[in-house]
Amino acid sequence: MLFETNSDKCPKCKGSLTLLSHRRRFEKSAQTYEFEFRCDSCQREYQFIDGKLEDLKKKRDLVGEHVAVRKVEIITIRNRRCSHCGGPLDDFLTCEWCSERYVIENGELIPRIEELLKRKPQMSEFYAQQ
Repeated sequence: MLFETNSDKCPKCKGSLTLLSHRRRFEKSAQTYEFEFRCDSCQREYQFIDGKLEDLKKKRDLVGEHVAVRKVEIITIRNRRCSHCGGPLDDFLTCEWCSERYVIENGELIPRIEELLKRKPQMSEFYAQQ
């Protein structure tokens, strides 16, 4: 057998592992074999590569996760009012009455600081100063 004697047991619950799939791939002009297992009792999935049994974790879509969090923040903020005049906020988080701009940070509505949005100097301006 290709595996160690103790690799046929789940590292978490010591249940038996069932082979799900195997594949052969070429890496650096050498063949490597990958095996995927699932524990019968705890349903965790494992991958056996290079003599090691590792937990197979599904990769998260970080961009989709960030977009979903932003949508929820905007929906919760949408019903809030401007702290200066009490006017409604539009989709761009700008007050429709007094034109005050806001940003969302950690789920809180904070007035936008316009100093951070100023135009950055060009390289020609940088060399002109010297």
